[in-house]
Amino acid sequence: MSTLEYPTRRRLPCTVLVVDDDDDSRNADRLVLEHFGFVVREASGGLDALALAQVSRPRVVLLDMVLPEIDGAQLARMLRADPATRHAALVAISASDASEVRARAIDAGCDEFVGKPIAPSDLVSVISRYIRQPIGVGL
Repeated sequence: MSTLEYPTRRRLPCTVLVVDDDDDSRNADRLVLEHFGFVVREASGGLDALALAQVSRPRVVLLDMVLPEIDGAQLARMLRADPATRHAALVAISASDASEVRARAIDAGCDEFVGKPIAPSDLVSVISRYIRQPIGVGL
């Protein structure tokens, strides 16, 4: 089922920061999330993501573990240490589903780990777990 076949939902007051250096992955995540009414901010690197998170204060950060400048684990630690971002849900993503990558993400403060590629329905389900208003798409 393509993302266009999912029912459109009203805009939710929820900002999601998508941090991924792969343009195609980041754009695909953005399209799915915007379709469901999320406000999406994007960053392709860790330092840009940190600055953007401090300004946009996302409720959820979708965080690739392999990034330029600083890796996802370092960024997760920095987000947790910052009073402006410490309460955001951090969802680590990686093409590597190795147990050590998963453990490193959780040890760095991520709330959850999801392997790539992420199906649109799984992406929406993961994000909806961390917001107060479930989007109720019945996926």
